[in-house]
Amino acid sequence: MKKIIIISIILLLFLGHTPYYDLNELAVVDTIGISFNNNKYNLYLNIVNEDNKTYKITGDSLGEVFLKGESINNKRTYYKHLSVIIFDTNVLKDNKLFTFLKDEFTTIDYLTLSTNNLDNLFTKYHKSNDYKSFITKERDLEGTIVNITFKDLLSTSLDNNKSSSLPLIDINNDKLISKGSYIIDKNYILNKDLTKAYYLLNNKVSSYNEKIKIDDNYLEASLYDLKTTIKYNNNNNNNKLEIKVTGKVDSPDTLNLSKVKNKIKKKLLTDIKDIINLEIKDDIKITNISNTIYLKERDNLNNSYKNSKKEIIIDLKTERRNNYD
Repeated sequence: MKKIIIISIILLLFLGHTPYYDLNELAVVDTIGISFNNNKYNLYLNIVNEDNKTYKITGDSLGEVFLKGESINNKRTYYKHLSVIIFDTNVLKDNKLFTFLKDEFTTIDYLTLSTNNLDNLFTKYHKSNDYKSFITKERDLEGTIVNITFKDLLSTSLDNNKSSSLPLIDINNDKLISKGSYIIDKNYILNKDLTKAYYLLNNKVSSYNEKIKIDDNYLEASLYDLKTTIKYNNNNNNNKLEIKVTGKVDSPDTLNLSKVKNKIKKKLLTDIKDIINLEIKDDIKITNISNTIYLKERDNLNNSYKNSKKEIIIDLKTERRNNYD
């Protein structure tokens, strides 16, 4: 019997579960928020085993707030179940933040989000499941959010040909909303439409819904089976960049899908052109276009991107999806 108990405890430890007898001594955290305002750092904690009670810790440095947060109500703070971190955009300007967090936590696969309104946001939404459910729904229905882990964020920050970005969220009428993307190193907010195009170019979304206006009526359109291919050729100094988006279009609101398709194609073309112009003009590298060119033009990336002949192909087929879940 003793052997069975010992084996069970070892399995629980290896699987990342907290043994029951330890819970009274631990403050188990699943969601944290980090902000920097008025020259002070703020650490927000959601304690799962205290009926999701939240705490706010303030200090002069990241080290100080995490040191103060090592124990909550005489319980040791336990981060093994950390699932979500929400960053206030101000704190993302701290170039030591990512290094600090990489050293602070043993795992780096938690989800990351950004906001301009952390105090109000965390007061209303502080459970990890709230954010996970929101991300899943927003990604599948709107295409304006994708899962970005801290591991993804750290990897992008080390890539000279990529600008780091995070989904930007807020609260409106007590509901979580997407506001697009926050481009960290440029301190730039990408609106929802361009964020959708950015994710599409990187094959981060394969379906979403779009509300479009045709003949003074708003129709709901469904895009699915979406895929983007990016090719770059530099033969004989004739640089050509080809971007092709394929997919299918349906709408439950009309039998005339041709108008719907044409409207969506026009919008996609405009949004992709805007993304390209933004990347070239402001040196914001968020899509896979830069990496595609870099493979062939390592020493002349920016000029090659700017001066290449660009062909954008939007190839959408009209086809009934048979469901609108």
